[in-house]
Amino acid sequence: MLKLLTFVCFLAAQVIITWYGHFLGKVPARGSVFGWSYSSPIAGLLVTLIAFIWIPVVINLLYGLGFQWGNRAFGSFLVVIGLWIAAAPIAALIFNSITVGEKPDVPLLIGLLLITTGSILVAAHREIALLLP
Repeated sequence: MLKLLTFVCFLAAQVIITWYGHFLGKVPARGSVFGWSYSSPIAGLLVTLIAFIWIPVVINLLYGLGFQWGNRAFGSFLVVIGLWIAAAPIAALIFNSITVGEKPDVPLLIGLLLITTGSILVAAHREIALLLP
């Protein structure tokens, strides 16, 4: 059960990161805060990051849970980090299909499939090794 929860935590964190990056990419470069006007993308992003500081906190909580549960369930940091890496392309596809709607091309899908398959192989390396002669 902890193995599944590990991946769910990583996937949730990656979906939030993907949404947050999409959101930050649309922050206007001009605006004002407390009567102070700015016309810089860095200033706009800084104001937005401060206003939404709770989002990185939630992301880090999910990562912390994923790594704690993953280390306990798998007993291997490389396996846990492999699951963390596998969650990113899956989250990207989920977010893209629900929100953005860009049509992925074949090389992109093959690359994401290879990353995900490789990470699953890393996560299940002990079980796979038992199947080999």
